[in-house]
Amino acid sequence: MVTIKDIANYTGVSPTTVSNVIHERDNKVSPETRDKVKKALKELNYTANMGGRLLAKHGSKIIGMIIQDNAAEKENVYDNPYYGELIQSVESCVKQSGYFMMFHRVADFEEGAKLAEMWHLESLIVSGASSQEVTKWQNRVSIPIVFVDTYASFDSLEPKLNVGIKDREGAYELTRYLLEKGHKKIIFLAKGEKSDQWVGADYERAEGVKQAMLEQGLTPLLQGMPTTYKHYHTFVQTELEEKITDYTAIFCASDLLGVQIISELYKKGIRVPTDVSVVSFDGTLLSRYATPQLTSMSQDVSLKAQKIVELAIQGIESNNTLAKKVVLETELVEGDSVQEID
Repeated sequence: MVTIKDIANYTGVSPTTVSNVIHERDNKVSPETRDKVKKALKELNYTANMGGRLLAKHGSKIIGMIIQDNAAEKENVYDNPYYGELIQSVESCVKQSGYFMMFHRVADFEEGAKLAEMWHLESLIVSGASSQEVTKWQNRVSIPIVFVDTYASFDSLEPKLNVGIKDREGAYELTRYLLEKGHKKIIFLAKGEKSDQWVGADYERAEGVKQAMLEQGLTPLLQGMPTTYKHYHTFVQTELEEKITDYTAIFCASDLLGVQIISELYKKGIRVPTDVSVVSFDGTLLSRYATPQLTSMSQDVSLKAQKIVELAIQGIESNNTLAKKVVLETELVEGDSVQEID
């Protein structure tokens, strides 16, 4: 492996000068010397020692990404394609921006904070944090933190940097779509045993459903459910099956949940959309590959990733003084999972 000393011997300059050029501390290096060193680096295929760069604290060029998800950690699997699309898109944007991405999945704030403190990260992306944890994150971690889909609450700080979507507005529009198709009795499903425990996107989406139905003098059934798929069969059998005789449509808080519910209904001989209509949120590949294809409120995950990384880099360049919120639009994508009724 080629070292800084090898480059110094090759160019006839000091190792300190070579190091200054590599780490872009070359304001006192003449243009001729800088060009000579950079040419040598290329000719000798020099690769920077990132470990030494970290220790020297000259800018690691590393942006961390943490997914905070208790249920996923316990199950030791990520089965939600939304996360796969988001992580892949963020990594691509980070690379295109000349940075490196370090990814971790954690069960809670404390584990995530310790990981952030262990590495000389330049910025951090956090998805899955509750609004109550924003204060903890921003008080403990001193680098720019871009929160994803995190809503402020009365007892927490406002996220300095946040990228989200119009969850409430999107759910409102999708519910209006169901109402226009003649559906007056709608069940909203989200993970969590009790609906009053929903937070973040699930809470906002439930509020959008409620608002649209209230305008028509109607009230949805807000139905909490188990957090793990292995309990869905029992849930459908004991909680959902008999309710479908009274309700004509199910609004699932995510595409993954929508596909899983359709699968469990199929096992019980309940057909979608003939017996009950189903819609979902996110517009992931699952919604398009489902049978029938799900009608879903879609979000542009690639654009979301781009905005996340842009904020992360702007936060770095501002020395963590930037405060900015980005809220992206959603789009209704009509599938085959809704039947119009009289």
